[in-house]
Amino acid sequence: MNFFRVFLNKPINEKLFCYTLNSKEAMNIEPDTNNYFTGEAEEVTVLEASEYYVVQFQKNGLEGQELLDTAVELQKEALWNRYKLENKLYLRKFTGDNSLKIQLWRPIILPDH
Repeated sequence: MNFFRVFLNKPINEKLFCYTLNSKEAMNIEPDTNNYFTGEAEEVTVLEASEYYVVQFQKNGLEGQELLDTAVELQKEALWNRYKLENKLYLRKFTGDNSLKIQLWRPIILPDH
C-alpha cells in the first residue's frame, strides 16, 4: 500500500482545494456533469494519509469545463480499473522545476481488513 500525506505551509505558490462531488455521480462511469460538483471548492491545508488516484499536469490553470472534463476522465479511469472512490476531489497547485504543476487527487475507498 502506498500512503501520501501532503502538508502545506502556505507558501505563496502552493494551494490545495477540496471539491465535494455528488455522491451518486462520483461512482458513475458516465456521470451527469450538470450535477457533478455540489458546490464551490474549499481551500484546505492537509491531504489526509490514504490511497489516491492521481493525475498531474504542467500548465497555468485548470478551471471551469476543463476541470470538469479532467475530473470525469480521472474518475472513469479509476472506475475502469475497479477502484471505488470517495466523493471528494482535491486540486493541488504548486511550483516545481520552475513551472506550475496541477494535480487532481481522488481518495480510494479502502476495503475493511
